[in-house]
Amino acid sequence: MIRHCALFLSLVSMVLFASLIISCGGSSHSGPTPCTGAFNVVGDWQGSVTSGGTSVDFLGTIDTAGNAVFFDPAADIVTVSPLTGACSFSSTETVYESIADGGPATGSGTASGNVTSDTALSGSESISGGNSGTFSFSSYSPLTGSVTALSGLVSAVAQGQISDSLILTLGGTSSSITFTGTEAANGCTVSGTFTEEGTNNVFDVTYNYSGTNPVCTGSLTGSGFESNSDLFTLNNNGSGTYLYAVITSSSGSFVVEILPSGADALRQAHTPRMSTSFSQVFGLNRLQR
Repeated sequence: MIRHCALFLSLVSMVLFASLIISCGGSSHSGPTPCTGAFNVVGDWQGSVTSGGTSVDFLGTIDTAGNAVFFDPAADIVTVSPLTGACSFSSTETVYESIADGGPATGSGTASGNVTSDTALSGSESISGGNSGTFSFSSYSPLTGSVTALSGLVSAVAQGQISDSLILTLGGTSSSITFTGTEAANGCTVSGTFTEEGTNNVFDVTYNYSGTNPVCTGSLTGSGFESNSDLFTLNNNGSGTYLYAVITSSSGSFVVEILPSGADALRQAHTPRMSTSFSQVFGLNRLQR
């Protein structure tokens, strides 16, 4: 009897040990951690991407369609889609290197990870032919209070894979800001709208070109937000409400900073702060330019 009990206990121990091994092995994976549920990630975000000990900081938005667009101080751009708030995601990633960092150059790959709350997400990313890295982002508030209506004659600068100066007239309401004006590079007329999604300080942007110059044609889209900060230091960090649009296009992705009324963009507007970190993190120095 004692011998039978001992044998039974030995079998139980072996089963428990095997279960533990399987459980531990199941926690090792290369993709997003399995989970259920979803979070509300629509809003403004900040974070960084790290590879090989080098990091790049980004700001940007995630809209209701799950389009995430981020840019760094040199107007390099990263997009991730879809990023809808599902707690586990595997998405397409595209990177656009700015002129200031030696571009234009582009690369694509994947970004996968987990959304752990309405205000936090993290994971890993890999660019085809480039580098792999990790990322971590959290929500933030670039604006004190709610969005505001902007009006009047203003200066603006487009920088990234194109470089241009603009003079715009703003109008409309806080949730539907309109703009029209001219750009210096080709003499085109530009016009469009910033339409807010709910009350999240995330705007759907239309950006249209027209004019007698043959290059002055096209209708682009992007995402935008208002901020109390002069993110490209075009106005000596002066106070006021700034408006940003991130436009992603096959013909040249760029970021537009619209200054407060009465402020003039400085001469260094066309040469945002240069940093080779973007190329190092994403491995664009090894991709065809």
